[in-house]
Amino acid sequence: MERRMLPYQRWFGTFARGFISGAPDRDRQAIGLKLRHSQKVRGLSKTLALDLKLKEKDVFLAEICGLFHDIGRLPQFATYKTFVDARSDDHARLSVETLKKEGILNGLAPQEREAVLDAIFIHNKLSIPEDFEGIRLTLAQIVRDADKIDIWRVFDTFYRLGKGAEDINLGLPQGEDISADVMKDFLEGHIVHLEYVKNQLDFMVMRLSWLYDINFKLSLKIIVERNYIETIIQRLPEGTKREAIRKKISQYLQEKLGS
Repeated sequence: MERRMLPYQRWFGTFARGFISGAPDRDRQAIGLKLRHSQKVRGLSKTLALDLKLKEKDVFLAEICGLFHDIGRLPQFATYKTFVDARSDDHARLSVETLKKEGILNGLAPQEREAVLDAIFIHNKLSIPEDFEGIRLTLAQIVRDADKIDIWRVFDTFYRLGKGAEDINLGLPQGEDISADVMKDFLEGHIVHLEYVKNQLDFMVMRLSWLYDINFKLSLKIIVERNYIETIIQRLPEGTKREAIRKKISQYLQEKLGS
């Protein structure tokens, strides 16, 4: 399995060096964080695929999805000097465009290649299209879970240590309260819509609402074990809204995990 990944890992490193070489230190650091994220998501994708007892070739495809899901971040940052899609371009679309242009997936069977590209394209969208099925659906679910888990790691590091993520709060004002529309979405069990997000507190609740989109029990267990959720909750203002959020999450996890 590891041998099959080697050519893709080598290409990943070579492609990344083309963007790092000669770049200012600040840019190199920002790109380096994204490269680390990609490797973390690759590892998590493999872990989830193995837990699902997928065929070896499908575990391999899950790793490829994880490694390359954010490859479009490199041309995105080179062009726009930001990782914020709203100020630049859809990084998932750029990832698919880059992989097609570079031809790194040409060694895969056509159906496998399309499943990988579809999973990568959909990894940052609000939901998975209803017509996804089979390995196409499974890969999309895996990479979406793995991506969210590691983004929570990045946020956890930032909130605890105050470092480690570029544009982490999208330039939003701090805010004094959680917006009503954000609370409504969250308490109704919906992923918070980005258009409702007015401040950093709303943004934190939106991140918490990602729980509703987690597909696998192992993903939830990892999130709980690493205390990512509580780290975010503790950043919210004390009061009835915070306690309502904590209660809703507790009920949701009880329902999904039974503990």
